[in-house]
Amino acid sequence: MENKFVYSIVTPGTRAYRDYLALRHKVFCEELKRVPSINRFFSDVPLESDVYDAHSVHVLCRSLETGAAAGCSRLILPNPKGLSITSRYPTTHQIPNSSNQFGEIGRLAIAKELRRNRGELSSAGLHQTPAQRPHSASVTDKQDGPLVAMGLYNEIFKLANKHGLTHCYAAMEPSLARLLIRIGFPFQAAGPLNTAVQPPRQPYLIGVHVVKSVLANRDTCLSHFKPSVFQDAALTC
Repeated sequence: MENKFVYSIVTPGTRAYRDYLALRHKVFCEELKRVPSINRFFSDVPLESDVYDAHSVHVLCRSLETGAAAGCSRLILPNPKGLSITSRYPTTHQIPNSSNQFGEIGRLAIAKELRRNRGELSSAGLHQTPAQRPHSASVTDKQDGPLVAMGLYNEIFKLANKHGLTHCYAAMEPSLARLLIRIGFPFQAAGPLNTAVQPPRQPYLIGVHVVKSVLANRDTCLSHFKPSVFQDAALTC
């Protein structure tokens, strides 16, 4: 399979980190309008950031051909503030106060150019209903969206393992959880559906150890990301 993208960890104060926050702003604030813009600018570029960024590792995916930001995600590590998800969603699995082994996956986004839809099944690109559109160069580009999403999951779970995490939370639509389970990521519901957010989302939990076998068979997993079947979905904020 042709390698069109490169993944890297980005750190605050760098141009790459600015590009990462700019992509988050574009997707979550401008396109999906899921996160309010707080007008954080750097060189006239609007950025999206929150208090959990200081306690996270951040992954940016770029196009090898153009250098453009193609996708991003973050892993919130154990920290004194806790995890973002536990402050926004009731969970059935309580994290011990002394635990330093639970993290959170979030802010996963794919650039609009690589997505087929604007909605959630949404910021990453894996919807179940095929889109009937003429073939073109742009459609070919959009077929890369699911591959970028898979690559981001790959990098995030490798980081979770590196940092000694045993479990990761993620808030997402149940439809996305079902898709991820189908391709080998056994997310389990960790709380009720939150209908106060739009679209309604639910907390999920996954054991990092069970993902190791998924990553060991990454090519097999990638083959299940067929753009004709999966179009536009994402982990959420």
